[in-house]
Amino acid sequence: MKLNKVAMAVALTAALGSVSALAAGDTTTGEIQLQGELVTTPCGLAPESSPVTVDFGQLPIHALADNARAGNVQKNIVLQYCDPTVASSAVVTYTPTSIDPANDALAAFTSGTATGAGIGLRDSGNQDVVWGQETTPVQIVKDQTTIPFVAYVQADSASATPTAGTFQSTINFSIAYQ
Repeated sequence: MKLNKVAMAVALTAALGSVSALAAGDTTTGEIQLQGELVTTPCGLAPESSPVTVDFGQLPIHALADNARAGNVQKNIVLQYCDPTVASSAVVTYTPTSIDPANDALAAFTSGTATGAGIGLRDSGNQDVVWGQETTPVQIVKDQTTIPFVAYVQADSASATPTAGTFQSTINFSIAYQ
């Protein structure tokens, strides 16, 4: 009987030792990816500002009747580490990948099934953006400068009836400092 108890104690000790050895030998691995860009401009573009995503959700076609603007989503381009001693203001130039052929004030839908409408922008001064032209200047603030804009969807013309469906578009921007 004594021998059985000794054997059981030895077996239990061996089993517990092997479990802790297995646990100590297991590892969890992962990866940290780091990226960025060093620039010579008075400000850098904050990570959340490229790309800036605008989601209009679902817009009923009747919201575009009589040339109305629907969606009106306000977003920001955020500049970081700004030095106002190097430049006092910034202007943005917006350029869509494709201009709406029926209304050159709108960016064309470049994919999806919706037709008869496009996307427009208003700048930080609440002025309609003219593609390829500089916007209202924004004052550079030390460390972080925010450049707001409003995106909207509008029918190609007052008489156009848009077709329902999904849409996507891309509008590129460049920032010049003054």
